[in-house]
Parts: sequence; C-alpha cells; structure tokens
Amino acid sequence: MSELTESIQALSTSQALLKEFAKNMEKDRTFGKEAYQEKINDIRDYANGLAIVTYLVPAQNQTVFGDVSLQEILRTQLGQIQNVIHALRTPEGASEAEATYDLKESDVRRMVSSLQGMIEMNNLMRKEEDVVFPAKYEEAQFKEKPVATSEKKGFFQKLFGK
Repeated sequence: MSELTESIQALSTSQALLKEFAKNMEKDRTFGKEAYQEKINDIRDYANGLAIVTYLVPAQNQTVFGDVSLQEILRTQLGQIQNVIHALRTPEGASEAEATYDLKESDVRRMVSSLQGMIEMNNLMRKEEDVVFPAKYEEAQFKEKPVATSEKKGFFQKLFGK
C-alpha cells in the first residue's frame, strides 16, 4: 500500500472510532442530556466532514484497549490529516490520486483545502473539555472534575430525607 492509501485508511479507521465515541456519549447517562447535545453534534459534524477523503477507502475494524479519550482521538486525527495533506501534495501522491481514485488536480486541491478547514475544527474541539470512556466502566467520566452545583431540595426530598 502506498503512503496516500495508508494515510487515508488510518484516517478512515479513526473516523469510525470517533463516530462510535459520539454514539457512546449519546447513550451515556451523563452526556446523553440536552446540555451535551451540542458537543455530540460537533463531534458528528467533524466526523462526517472527514468523509471528504475517507469515502475513498473503507474503514477497518479496530479493537480499542484501555480508556478512550476524545482529546487523544483528535490529536491522532490531526497527525493523520496532516499526513494525507502531505501525501496529496507530493508528485507521487498526486499521480496516485489520479490513477487509483480517479481524482483530478482540482479535486485534490479541494480536498486539501477542506482538510485544512478540518484541522481548524480539530484545533477548536481540542480546546474544549475532554471526555474519557474508561474500558471497564459503562459511564463516561470527565478528565477534570466539574464544579459541583448546589441543588435545591424539593418538598418530598426534604420530607423523606433523600
């Protein structure tokens, strides 16, 4: 496999992992709430945006061992996107894109521009709060503990002490 195909394959596989991460966030009791819906939608939009390149190569199944961190996925994807851009800009990559994927020079140029936009979105998402799904637990946890808010007890909670 060539450098371009390997780079796209790696990005496609991590895109599938990110989509699965968004599904797990939505199913989780903590992150399934409406307050986190914008973050989940941002993750989905970003993952779908990667399809500008990943449609060329199907994703491979990947088994994940250990904790899954959103920041780690995004950092990895940043390097993968940069690898794809680099591969597309080389003469060998451009000729391979034309021969293997039937992409014209204008297609490659649009892909590179779109991937540069994806890098910006990646950078913005990495500035946000990290979410970690531990390997052994069903519920997600914050990397940094959120500030506890004081809850008002309702009438029945005061009455029954719960």
